[in-house]
Amino acid sequence: MNWDKITKAANRRIELQPRACFLDAMGRELPEVSDDWVISNPTPDHITVTNTRTQHVMRLGKDHIHHFTSNPLRSPDGNDHGFFTLLVQIYIQGDAVSFRPCLRPGEKLPPVPPIEIEDKWVDQFYPSAANLAHKLGVDPQMLAWCRESRVPSLVAGGNAEIALERIDAGRMCRLRLRDSPEPQMLIRRLPPKE
Repeated sequence: MNWDKITKAANRRIELQPRACFLDAMGRELPEVSDDWVISNPTPDHITVTNTRTQHVMRLGKDHIHHFTSNPLRSPDGNDHGFFTLLVQIYIQGDAVSFRPCLRPGEKLPPVPPIEIEDKWVDQFYPSAANLAHKLGVDPQMLAWCRESRVPSLVAGGNAEIALERIDAGRMCRLRLRDSPEPQMLIRRLPPKE
């Protein structure tokens, strides 16, 4: 790869190979889109690329790009458009951008399968009987049952998180308790923020 040529290509539009992988909030892959990315801020070690459709920004290191190929079908002189064959797979989930190394240059790397969360209805003694605090590595006093309507505000406020029990490698479960006037969910209280 001729890095000097790439660093002199500010404002050039490129397509990425493999294409960026867009994920929904649960980590599931969305339909593939071939976007244009604009090169900017070239330095001796990295460049910045911005997605023209979504405005996501990614900084690519010199070691992320295997090679550049021009695309004369999109620009008569072959200088305005091209392809980057990458050594990394880019993942975009909401505002977050991340990447993982590809197995081979330009080869798509599927996302890590999302963890499925199921509901498991138990009795109030299940956490103690299943030795759940030990499995989760927490103090048993940090586990508590909570009315489901209160869980979102406790989690959003950083006061608690939903206690999840692992079923197997790709599945976890929320523990729920049938109660009146509404069901309860097992939470883990978080220490106060400093």
